Amino acid sequence: MNPSTPKGRSSSTHVTALYDQDFYRWTLETAAALRSGRLAEVDLEHAAEEIEDMGKRDMRAVVSRLQRILEHKLKLELTEGQVFEFNERKWRHTIVQQQIQLAQILEDSPSLKARLPQLLPKAYSLAARALENGYDIPAPAKCLWTIEQILG
Repeated sequence: MNPSTPKGRSSSTHVTALYDQDFYRWTLETAAALRSGRLAEVDLEHAAEEIEDMGKRDMRAVVSRLQRILEHKLKLELTEGQVFEFNERKWRHTIVQQQIQLAQILEDSPSLKARLPQLLPKAYSLAARALENGYDIPAPAKCLWTIEQILG
């Protein structure tokens, strides 16, 4: 039994309770138990949930980066020649920064690249809504760019 486990509680009960009481400590103890092969001490259900959530977090980050790229590409496309020109350099800079960060996510999780065609409509819809709300400019119904053009 783990020396930090309160008397009368099994190690797995302690770790499960710890998940709700001190998440950071739960992560440290779970990682230590996994590394040393003490699987009986691992709160498997919460560990599985957290691993799934990490994948979801990466997918949300991809959608967020795509949205930001698309929002600025739409601004550049639809405000050309209008009073928003002074923002053009900033928008282009943001596009490049988001492309770089998106490339890093896709490098770490290459299987997400295959999901881009599924994620693009959601990201475009969010970008179009942001443009319409922020600039009162209607966005085209469909995305104007290919995935390759969006990724840079």
